[in-house]
Amino acid sequence: MLYRTRKPSPILVPWVEAFWHVQLDAGPIPKRETILPNGKIEMIFAIDGNYTVVNRQTNRMKQSWLSGIQHEPLHISYHGRSNLIGIRFHPNGLFPFLNLPVSETVNVVEPLNEIIGKVYDELFESIYQATSTERIFSNLDQFLVKSMDHSKVKQIKLMMEITRYLKTHPEQSISLLADKLGVSQRHLGRVCHDHLGMTPKLLARIFRFEKSFSHLYSQSDEEDFRSLIDLGFYDQSHFIKEFKRFSGMTPEEY
Repeated sequence: MLYRTRKPSPILVPWVEAFWHVQLDAGPIPKRETILPNGKIEMIFAIDGNYTVVNRQTNRMKQSWLSGIQHEPLHISYHGRSNLIGIRFHPNGLFPFLNLPVSETVNVVEPLNEIIGKVYDELFESIYQATSTERIFSNLDQFLVKSMDHSKVKQIKLMMEITRYLKTHPEQSISLLADKLGVSQRHLGRVCHDHLGMTPKLLARIFRFEKSFSHLYSQSDEEDFRSLIDLGFYDQSHFIKEFKRFSGMTPEEY
């Protein structure tokens, strides 16, 4: 397997985590993979590959697709050779590049041409015809810079503070976050709805779910209980309920 990444240009850093390229051969027998909620947004271009979403309304994924923030497990099936190019966005990263509400991208996987419209063909052709991975990354970078709606970046500092805090302190209350930022909970909720397509509480729960994986490998009952409390779980049953909510399975099944 080949895997490469590159950081975006500085102007895109608040929105884009990385560009990536992966090549692999999964063989002729279909493989099934479960992608768990992680707060990431992926825009994926399949130069080569056979991918199917098992548990969403979208079925066969052709050429390219957008996977928004997922708050349920995503099951995909694939086989054969894959040559995939991707843009990994921060949780708030889609807002300045879309002409539709971000909420319409949450928990869905949609064909990219239906999301970005008439510029899609030109974008995909620039990727397909590029002679190197670096050229592809540069083309994607230029496309995003050109597509950015600068009238939508006014709240970027606030959104960066929100997502950073939710990721590092997912156990804290939203009221405490609002107080720290000096805004009302209503304003906080409205900004998150516009930029994330979801409530700050739901994103915090997704981040807490991610952090809870270390709990699965704790070495003692005492350490086990302490880590649960530190993450804001009331008890073991609360943790199991949340784990199943986001993964579709119990910790034991995982």
